[in-house]
Amino acid sequence: MRKALSLVFVFGLTFSLNAQNTSSSHILHRLKNLQSPIRVLYFAAHPDDENTRMIAWLANDIGAQTAYFSITRGDGGQNLIGTELGAQLGVLRTQELMQARALDGGQQFFSRAVDFGYSKNPEETFNQWDREQVMSDAVRVIRQFRPHLIITRFPPDRRAGHGHHTASAMVALEAFDLAADETKFPEHNLEPWQVSRVFWNHSAWWEPKIDSLAANDPSYFVVDVGTYLNELGLSCNELASYSRSQHKSQGFGVSVARGAQKEYLKLLKGESSEQGIFGELPQQWGQLNYKYVEEQLEAIIQGFNPSAPYLSVDGILSLYQDLRKEDNPELNHLKNSLAEIAADCLGLKLELLATEEYAVAGEVMKFQARAIQRSPLAVSIAHPTTWPRAMKPKPDMDLSQNQLLRTDLNIELGTDLQSQAYWLREPYTAMFKAEDAQIGKPENAPAYQVKVAVNVEGRTMYLMVPARYKFSDRVEGEIERPMMVVPELTVKPNTSKLFFLGDETKIITLDFRAFSPGEYKIVMDVEGWEITPPSFNYKFTEKDQTRPAYIEVRPKMGAAPAAMNISFSKIDEEGVGELSNLQNLVEIDYSHIDKRMILEDPGIRLIPLRLEIRGTKVAYVPGAGDKVPEGIMQMGYQVDILDETNFRDTDLSQYQAVIMGIRAYNTQAWLFNQNEQLRDYMMDGGNLIVQYNTLSRSFQASDFSPYSFDISRKRVTEEDAEVRFALPDHPVLNEPNKLGEGDFAHWVQERGLYFGTNWDQEEFMAPIAWHDQGEEDLLGGLLIAHYGKGSFMYTGISFFREIPAGVPGAYRLLANLISYQNGSW
Repeated sequence: MRKALSLVFVFGLTFSLNAQNTSSSHILHRLKNLQSPIRVLYFAAHPDDENTRMIAWLANDIGAQTAYFSITRGDGGQNLIGTELGAQLGVLRTQELMQARALDGGQQFFSRAVDFGYSKNPEETFNQWDREQVMSDAVRVIRQFRPHLIITRFPPDRRAGHGHHTASAMVALEAFDLAADETKFPEHNLEPWQVSRVFWNHSAWWEPKIDSLAANDPSYFVVDVGTYLNELGLSCNELASYSRSQHKSQGFGVSVARGAQKEYLKLLKGESSEQGIFGELPQQWGQLNYKYVEEQLEAIIQGFNPSAPYLSVDGILSLYQDLRKEDNPELNHLKNSLAEIAADCLGLKLELLATEEYAVAGEVMKFQARAIQRSPLAVSIAHPTTWPRAMKPKPDMDLSQNQLLRTDLNIELGTDLQSQAYWLREPYTAMFKAEDAQIGKPENAPAYQVKVAVNVEGRTMYLMVPARYKFSDRVEGEIERPMMVVPELTVKPNTSKLFFLGDETKIITLDFRAFSPGEYKIVMDVEGWEITPPSFNYKFTEKDQTRPAYIEVRPKMGAAPAAMNISFSKIDEEGVGELSNLQNLVEIDYSHIDKRMILEDPGIRLIPLRLEIRGTKVAYVPGAGDKVPEGIMQMGYQVDILDETNFRDTDLSQYQAVIMGIRAYNTQAWLFNQNEQLRDYMMDGGNLIVQYNTLSRSFQASDFSPYSFDISRKRVTEEDAEVRFALPDHPVLNEPNKLGEGDFAHWVQERGLYFGTNWDQEEFMAPIAWHDQGEEDLLGGLLIAHYGKGSFMYTGISFFREIPAGVPGAYRLLANLISYQNGSW
């Protein structure tokens, strides 16, 4: 259902994403939007692909129930604001989409497809994804949401530029037919649904002369999405700008747009209409045989008093109760929205606040129920003790005007509750696994929530109240988060990979966090490795207590790479119970999203590695966020992290190499001021290694390189792409570690991206070439140039993925780059 827009004017316009706006003007805006029964489904591949201008216009000007169907959660992308990748990034980007929809008025859906990174064509995409499952998910969402229109962001051909993009449009067009065919996917147990039209949201991105093309082709429709919304004091494209800027992990913050804005829609399927994109569609409820809905909504709107919105509650709840008698899924959004609007008209706020942020399933948890309403009407709610379970009902509790009611509760939580994202509860590869009831949903329902009956002047409505946790920060003020259900015990290792260059003993630190006090038996086991101690007991006296353990690890003779298994059992009066695998609790917490958590396997891998290095110290300048420095420390280097405050005053000559993190020059503008210092460092014999940066209007590669080259969008997406040593005798392939084909096995997601191109042929050497299937060899993934006594290197090799994944060959290659000596070639 549509989430409310939050507007707070404090020295300009800012947004509070965790609070509803209940102003009279916003209530009236929502009521007007309910007059339209039109539904539109926007289709694309990733979070941030959607055109928020179209969504904001459809939802706020047309009043259409609008949703975005993103085939993936963006888990294969990059991250500009942190180190989360893979599943963690997917959860972060899901939340960014949820915040975007809260601002532009849309809803959100997903398929089960996993974003596996850049794909060059749809054939490659569908070789990874289960096409039948993706199609099933799309058809399911269409039959549930019942859109009249589908709008694709991309064309169904190679102009889309990314295999996932092309595939998303292909799925939309095929699903248009399949959703209406009752013989397809009968297991959904959903009525077939015929979408009226499918449009492609064309733009000047693909066709610079789009204006003239649209003017002379009747299959094109042009709409102005810059409408000003008087009730909100904002235009649709302003809302869209704020929505777009929620994709912070992808660096998609934008300036606020105002004024007329054309969007172009090309008809791909369905009958055209001279009346526009909504021609012949039901634009009033009376056209769907719900004349009473149309009439009552009109009466509510005409009688709405901004100074006393509570006067409209009787009419709103009268219509709400009439709709509850209807068994038509097309009315669900209307029913739910009316209940929310009635609550807003009352100034009603219901809260179920946990006294702690984390809870364990099956335990008795302390809560405080809070309720307040700010109208003069007679309002009451069911007594809180009836919320958790069916008990002998107690009399309703009256809510006096503007009087906060507080009630303390002890609630026994169900043993089946969990906060783990539903799509991460089972192992997956190219497709997530999910129960049928979850498929398509953006995320889980809250781990714990109650359905509360609210009585207003003899009429009853029902509201869902989730369990939340609040605390006050001295700087930020009140912060609200979901109450999260976690295991009794979790473990966080200080590293997920331990490399052994010989038979040395290493120590790994394990931080155990108990959410339920008591004594636990902890057991560790790795075949072929010595673990000391292999098991021990730990006692925790308080809830949410953390205790470290220091474990010695040593390879036995002939030890192979292995994963450390850590299991536990709580010790009770009957002794030690059955052992369960311990999980790592990962918290995804940024100020622009609602906090989420993930439970992951600790992923501790023990890896024997033949590796030699030169030098002892490396300097690292973080960029967009990666875990490469931790890997360099595993090689045996001391890694010093340099930033703007300490870079200038640091003697770089002490370092074997200075390494720039991914997208460092995209994110750290101050680095350009240090070019002279870096060139002096190279001139005196140092190695400067620049990991990939993306194309930018603000700089070119020559702005940080001593010699000219360009950054391209070229990449090798197949992680097992054949490698060719273009310069087989080059030291970087031979010293101090001689590399072979085996070093390029077991890579993950890709070989590299944003390769160099158009380089100075007299200065740069390109020792490595790769190519995806059916393509020519691609050089530029690694460029090396000598400068004075030292060297400059640009690499698009995806070390930021391979190093955290523990790929031995990537470690050996990076060690050679760091150890490189000018003069040896």
